Amino acid sequence: MKYLSLLVALILVTSCAPRMYYLGDDYPPTSSVDVYYDDGDISKEYRVIGQLTGNNESGLSSLDDIKESMIAEAKKRGADGILFLFADSFDDNHSVKASLLIYTQ
Repeated sequence: MKYLSLLVALILVTSCAPRMYYLGDDYPPTSSVDVYYDDGDISKEYRVIGQLTGNNESGLSSLDDIKESMIAEAKKRGADGILFLFADSFDDNHSVKASLLIYTQ
């Protein structure tokens, strides 16, 4: 019974977390990531290392939760910056797309 309660708690915690989908290259993790919402704001030379999508299929995570999870994922993937490209919301379901960047200079 103790293990069943633990399993149920684990399922509830993980089902509430935003889901991340990444297609791209991985580099050594970084400790900070610059955040951009428009490519015109990026003053450094860069290249895109991948595309990241975050969503809350359960409807329990806010846009801010998804954003923070995406920034954490960008650090894990070794990005120097994240460029948020698109956000879509319908009721309580959100989907966010971003490009992960590394600086070339």
